[in-house]
Amino acid sequence: MRESIRFASALFLLCLCASACGRMQGFHLAAVPGNYELLGEFAPTFYRTLDESAGEWPEEERTEELRTGGGELIARVTPTFKERLDIEGSARLRDGRVVNFDEKEDGRWTYLVAEGAQYGLDARGRGLVPFRTLAVDPSVVPLGTVVYLPSLDGVRLPSGETHDGLCLAQDTGQGIEGRRVDIFVGFENDEDNTLTRSGRVRDMEPLRVYRVDDETARRFLARLK
Repeated sequence: MRESIRFASALFLLCLCASACGRMQGFHLAAVPGNYELLGEFAPTFYRTLDESAGEWPEEERTEELRTGGGELIARVTPTFKERLDIEGSARLRDGRVVNFDEKEDGRWTYLVAEGAQYGLDARGRGLVPFRTLAVDPSVVPLGTVVYLPSLDGVRLPSGETHDGLCLAQDTGQGIEGRRVDIFVGFENDEDNTLTRSGRVRDMEPLRVYRVDDETARRFLARLK
């Protein structure tokens, strides 16, 4: 009997501690709807749209040319900026234009100006959406799949919105293979951003990903239009 009482007391204290920790970190412990399909655990990383006007770039000569597939010059940028652009995929130039890499010709990227897309374009030519767009391996998660990430549910976004955990697999990326999700964070830093600061998501620390039901997907996609 005493052993049972001690066990029950210990269990109660453990639950109380877990609940308190969740409240202190602002966690929103939402139950996963029963009609969502678990796709597995995926290792998250983060990517962004670069900002040429940001103070993070070293003083260098603008020796690198960004040209379209037709050879038209878009802009000249520094070597460091171009090297990073060729990894991230999108950037806002000093003059406010947003550019995307397009295709490789003779081992070098060509670029395009992403008209009407504030953050750049995804793999299918649609606008990227901060904290909603995911880059994935399409052989694991088909492009266009609406997914639910419980780890994001409850995170307060810069817009004042509270994230509901819904995201769209709409992009691809270099090195994004297998069970990986690369989460787009807009112009925020890909190492220190709203999501990492929330304590809910950490680089390469596996999180669960679910495919949502058709009706939830339909409503979510309508919101993104």
